[in-house]
Amino acid sequence: MTTEVPRKPNISFFCPAYYDEKNIETVINKALRVLSEHANDYEILIVEDGSPDNTAQVADDLAARHEKVRVIHHPKNKGYGAALQTGFQNANMYEYVCFTDGDNQFDFNEIVKMIPLMQHYDVVISYRLTKPYGIIRKFISKVYNLMVRFLFNMPFRDVNSSLKIFKREVIDAIEIESTSPFVDPEILVKAQRLGYRINEVGILSYPRLYGRASSVKPKNIVATIRDMFRLWWRLKTGSGIGHKGSQTPPSSAV
Repeated sequence: MTTEVPRKPNISFFCPAYYDEKNIETVINKALRVLSEHANDYEILIVEDGSPDNTAQVADDLAARHEKVRVIHHPKNKGYGAALQTGFQNANMYEYVCFTDGDNQFDFNEIVKMIPLMQHYDVVISYRLTKPYGIIRKFISKVYNLMVRFLFNMPFRDVNSSLKIFKREVIDAIEIESTSPFVDPEILVKAQRLGYRINEVGILSYPRLYGRASSVKPKNIVATIRDMFRLWWRLKTGSGIGHKGSQTPPSSAV
C-alpha cells in the first residue's frame, strides 16, 4: 500500500516594508528559497509603505532581479493595517496567502511547519516563544493580548505575531477595516466568528537589527485602541462584524 504524498500548495506571499532598507532583501531571499522548494507555484509582493529611507529602491531592485517578485508603493506612509490591506488585496493569485513583516524579526523558514497544517485548518498563526524586546514593550504586548482575549473571547496567545497563513477564502470573506496594528486581531476575530478553523504554532523571533519599529509609537497605540473598541462595540451592539456576503460558516467548519 502506498501513501499519497500531499500536493504542494500554490502560495501568495507578501510583506509590508517600512524603514527596512537593510532588512527586506534578507526576508525576500528566504521567501524565494522556501517557496521554490515547498510551493508548487508562488508569487511574492512587497508592500512598500512610503518609507523615508531607501526601502523603495531596494524593493524595486529585488523585483528587477527576480521575476516572482513585484512591488506596490504607497506614496506616503499609510500605516501597518493599510499595508496589510494592500497586500491581501493584491497578493491574490493562489489558494493560500501568507505574510510576515519586512523587518526580519521572523524567520520565514518557520512557515515550513505551518503549511502542512493547512490540510486541516483554514488559518494557521504563530506565537513567539520568546520576545526579544525591552521590559516596556513586553509589558505592552502582554496587556494587549490579555485585552484581546478578554474582549473577544479568543484563546490565542500572541495575536500580533506576524507570520500567518490563510486559505484565500477566509480573506475573501472578511472586510478588513483597521489601518492600525489591530488589523491582526481584527482578522482573527472575524474569521473565528465566521466559523473558520484556526491553529497556532510556536516560533522563534529575533531582535530588529536595522531600521525603526513603529508599532509602539503613541499614535499607533491610540489608533490600535480605537480600532479595538470600535470592533468590540459593533459586536456588543449586534451591528455585525464587517464581512463580505453571508455569515453562514464555511463548509470546512461544519
